[in-house]
Amino acid sequence: MAARRRLAFVLAAVVLLLGGCGYGIAGRAGQMPGGVTELSIPMFSNLTKKPDIESLITSAFVNEMVTTVAVKDDAKAKMDGVIKSYELKAVSFTKSDVNIEYRLTVGLSLSIKSGDTVVWHDDNVVDYEDFAVNPSDVSATRDAEREALRRIAADTARIVKERLLTGF
Repeated sequence: MAARRRLAFVLAAVVLLLGGCGYGIAGRAGQMPGGVTELSIPMFSNLTKKPDIESLITSAFVNEMVTTVAVKDDAKAKMDGVIKSYELKAVSFTKSDVNIEYRLTVGLSLSIKSGDTVVWHDDNVVDYEDFAVNPSDVSATRDAEREALRRIAADTARIVKERLLTGF
């Protein structure tokens, strides 16, 4: 009788250990909506007054999606993106009311179509990043703004991919 209990306990432990806890590396598990395995990502449209930001943001999405699906120009499924907003707001000031920090906020509308069927869309993808202002060097402030945009693009692409793979 004791041997049977021990055997049952060992079997239960093995089943629990082999079952795992269900965690996986973010971005590696899951499946794209609509069973998409290939994706075309043409240049996003830029509806803002900020020039030349669409290539940086589109590239971030291509770089992120290529880790999950084949990104090809002739893919059946296509991700369309529209940059709807690009906003800079001063968020921190010195005691003498000099701006020392900006918040850059970018808003996107994204959709994935397979043929004529929309398999996923979100018209309100928004992310922001704060960056320091150098009051004595406009060029350094411009570089910091560009770097903030790079971080927003990469983070937003990663978050969107994770949402796609988890069904949100």
